[in-house]
Amino acid sequence: MSASKITIVGAGLSGLVAGINLCREGYEVEIWDAAKSLGMLEDFHPSIHATPIDPARVSNYIGIDISPCFTPVKRFRMIVEKEKFDLNPVNYYLVERGGRKTSIDTYLYNIAVDMGIKVHFDHYVRRLDDIPERAVVATGFDKEGMEAIGVPYDQGTGAYARKKLDDPRFEDALMGWSGKYSTDYGYLSVANDLMFFLVFTRYPMTDENIEECKRHLEESEGLTFPKWSKHSGTTPVLGKDSLKLFKGNRVLTGTICGMIDPAGMFGIHGALMSGKIAELAYTDTERALEDFERFNKNFHRVRVVSAAMRRMPMRLPMAHLMMRFPRLMTPSLKMIDDAVPGYDGHWAVDMMKGRTIVKD
Repeated sequence: MSASKITIVGAGLSGLVAGINLCREGYEVEIWDAAKSLGMLEDFHPSIHATPIDPARVSNYIGIDISPCFTPVKRFRMIVEKEKFDLNPVNYYLVERGGRKTSIDTYLYNIAVDMGIKVHFDHYVRRLDDIPERAVVATGFDKEGMEAIGVPYDQGTGAYARKKLDDPRFEDALMGWSGKYSTDYGYLSVANDLMFFLVFTRYPMTDENIEECKRHLEESEGLTFPKWSKHSGTTPVLGKDSLKLFKGNRVLTGTICGMIDPAGMFGIHGALMSGKIAELAYTDTERALEDFERFNKNFHRVRVVSAAMRRMPMRLPMAHLMMRFPRLMTPSLKMIDDAVPGYDGHWAVDMMKGRTIVKD
């Protein structure tokens, strides 16, 4: 592909990484984003998220030093009903999303603007016809973006809360909670003096479920928040056709191209790596296709196995079994924990190394 001007739809991580790299290659880049301002996803941001990642290796691949944005996890704990387990935090990092100056969004945005890239906010795209020919599509979890590209999706529900760090026990912490109130789990991530908690489920979450989750946090760790908000989010239904780098002559990147872990739904890593691949789609298409295939080599196996495991009716007993007997469960974990796009590691097996039972 060759042209002097490229439009990118979406000012998230993949869109900004693609824009920065395309600008370096001499293209005139403009970015459209539906949000009113940077990183504003309703009231959901600012938020803190955790991911397995090697910041130096990712920085080397994408050509942008993103290591200042990532904080190593110091404390990693999982609570399954009344049982507590301390896990191995190696290779787990915290990263802030949103519009605060400490977020990775702001970090990348400032680089892009300094290079002369024009970013247009409040520019909503609802249909494929609204997206220019030869554009980069980086619309993330946006429902309209998924519909425009033809990506099947589910509507997840949940609740979130945040507050300023007020207890040193939680500094740079990653904690998870599992209970009957959710088919999935809730997690607390803490970085940059901000505590962020999210609980979600693939089915409608009731007010009673949310209250039960609040009790679980307070009874297990003495954790409370002054304000809670309900959340409804769009998640892609990852199927056999989910991975696609092109839609006609448009380049796909980030969530919309399928570069998301189908088991743990880790998306930060894939968003950054796929942003670079989007640039390569214009400058070295053969390498872009090779990298896209290589980084997603385990996607389909993990997609099938993890989908089967989610359908198992005894979810909480399985969580107890995994935490109590990690060696017994290692073969199963290895089948689902190596599909973070471009990450060469086993995030679930690694977190179980040195796992200890917490006795209050």
